[in-house]
Amino acid sequence: MSNNGAGHAGQVVDLTAVRAQRQRQARTVILQASNVRADAEVHRHIGLNDSLHLADLHEILGTSFGFCESLGATPWHFSTVDDREERLDAADPIHEHLAGEGDRISYHFGLWDVTLTAVESYPRDAGTPRALCVGGSGAFGDREFDLAEINAALTGTATIRTVLEATHPEVRDIITRSGIFDFVPLLQALDLTREPDLARGTAELLRGLPVEKQPPARDAFWSVALALACMGDEALGNHILETTMAALGWEDDDGTPLTGVRVRELCVESLTLLADVGG
Repeated sequence: MSNNGAGHAGQVVDLTAVRAQRQRQARTVILQASNVRADAEVHRHIGLNDSLHLADLHEILGTSFGFCESLGATPWHFSTVDDREERLDAADPIHEHLAGEGDRISYHFGLWDVTLTAVESYPRDAGTPRALCVGGSGAFGDREFDLAEINAALTGTATIRTVLEATHPEVRDIITRSGIFDFVPLLQALDLTREPDLARGTAELLRGLPVEKQPPARDAFWSVALALACMGDEALGNHILETTMAALGWEDDDGTPLTGVRVRELCVESLTLLADVGG
């Protein structure tokens, strides 16, 4: 009887490592991506699923920096920070190299070099966007840094459509009219398809909001709702309200831009009812 395995050492599998890999919960890692040159600097802050692979990160960086127009033709690779020739496997999960605060690797795209640094990491759930650019400055060539455009590209047309279809018609209308698609990843993270656990009376009251009938007041209410969902401080909330209402074409009676305070005044009755139920 022949034994095809004779003379060959058996392969030892570390079952503990395999189980750990299977059971690992994906996290969101915030990366600072920086290209620093003598004459200019370009920075991006990107939050993404750390279970994605470096090949996925390549595409995300291409979109965030504006490299995507020539992704297929330009050579690229990842390396250690100290040696660009010490290449990293594009099939590696991101968390193998960028897991903890301060972890660093380099990304090389043609003649451009980008240093990637892990800033922080935290748990994520199924509703968290795959990747999101949360800030940045500078750009290559004649391009300008456009956060909304970057995130629309990262989110993708199909995802935007799916998220908006699950959104209240008036919210969907505000996003479409204002062109502020930065709200889409926020709505995606809120998991709008989940059934809320609310008392019947509370649910009925919320379904009746806003109580205002005039278009600017109704837009004001939904703008406030979006600002509240961002869970930022008052300054951020005011910025969101003022930017959104201006993008919708609303202004104060004297022709000046609406302030955050004035936006809230437009829908104060609805906001009072919302506050009564803990909103």
